Amino acid sequence: MKTILVPTDFHVAAENAMAAAVKLAKNMDAKINLMTMFKFPKFKYQLVESVVHTEDEYYNMLKDDAAREIERWKEWYPDVEIEGIVKENFDELIPAILSEEADLIVMGSEGANGWKDYFQGTNSQNVVRKADCPVMVMKENTAFEKIENVLFVTDFEKTGFIEKAMDLFNLKQTKNKFVFIDTGESTDDRSDIYDTARDVEKLYDIQNFDFEIYRHDSVAKGTVEYADSHDIDLIIMFTHGRKGFERFLFGSIAEEVVNISDIPVLSIVEN
Repeated sequence: MKTILVPTDFHVAAENAMAAAVKLAKNMDAKINLMTMFKFPKFKYQLVESVVHTEDEYYNMLKDDAAREIERWKEWYPDVEIEGIVKENFDELIPAILSEEADLIVMGSEGANGWKDYFQGTNSQNVVRKADCPVMVMKENTAFEKIENVLFVTDFEKTGFIEKAMDLFNLKQTKNKFVFIDTGESTDDRSDIYDTARDVEKLYDIQNFDFEIYRHDSVAKGTVEYADSHDIDLIIMFTHGRKGFERFLFGSIAEEVVNISDIPVLSIVEN
């Protein structure tokens, strides 16, 4: 049985991620690990709570609150196997998430912009960059009602992520659109690109296949524009998982799409 990891802070974006994970769990015959991170707020305790509680009492009270909230979420979805996990021994969220083994991570995001993206980024972008398994990101204002129209964004240099996505989800009944965002930098002849697309369709035996070359100055913005105009339910992309200075120089198209898209984005690492 596959495992879907849902990190949560119990806010709206995480609720949307959980609802999406439940739909996917039914599609994938998977169980859900619902994870929250518990970090003792020492400053708040010393400033306010130390008058009323001992440190142990306050620690256990907060830990019990987290466990109780997980149980409440589990009660919302009685027809899906859900395991609650409270992480205690981590100072930061990202290492806590990556310490869990999963076939898929589904998480909420409020997005970020400006310099924060370069030096820190949102939690979801950091997970997209660092996770070995596929990561699906849901925005706070996004509802994942169905998975009928799927968009694969590709330049056909990397195609392994297509097979990984097909292994993860049942895509035989979905409309599977493929798009090549042409920024004017490609030297390939358009007819050659279409031939490559047909080869990929045959190689992976893709059902309900459609391919289009879409002109835009930006791959990320072109992807979102195309997805918005074609009633897409899920965007699937590959990421190189670049880190450090290389990421600063080249950026990550998948991370940018995660940041600006209101449509759920599934990123899959291609090494």
